[in-house]
Amino acid sequence: MSSRPRKWRFRLRHIIEAISKIRDYTQGMTLEQFCVNYMVQDAVIRNFEVIGEAARYVPPEVEESHPEVAWGRMRAMRNILAHEYDNVDLAVVWDAIQHDLPPLVPLLQAVLDADDLPEG
Repeated sequence: MSSRPRKWRFRLRHIIEAISKIRDYTQGMTLEQFCVNYMVQDAVIRNFEVIGEAARYVPPEVEESHPEVAWGRMRAMRNILAHEYDNVDLAVVWDAIQHDLPPLVPLLQAVLDADDLPEG
């Protein structure tokens, strides 16, 4: 593995890709179906962890320029899922899938399209 840090724009693309995977995995499901499908739960939780981990590498100046993006919430969700894995509330995860993820994609795309931010 390379110790060279990846550029932050690359990380934002990872977040968008993880959101797309989560939406694909859960398309057409209900909360009840999600709660009994362990494979989908595992896939979704893994991708939430990717989202939060990738968000850790966004430079402070990018976060400050785009406070409309829930950078801290992405990192917090990852930490809860990784460290409190035995006490995850699937209803909270489901709510995030339904309400928090959809608006993130256009916000992140706007960050990627901004030309007044540092190289990344």
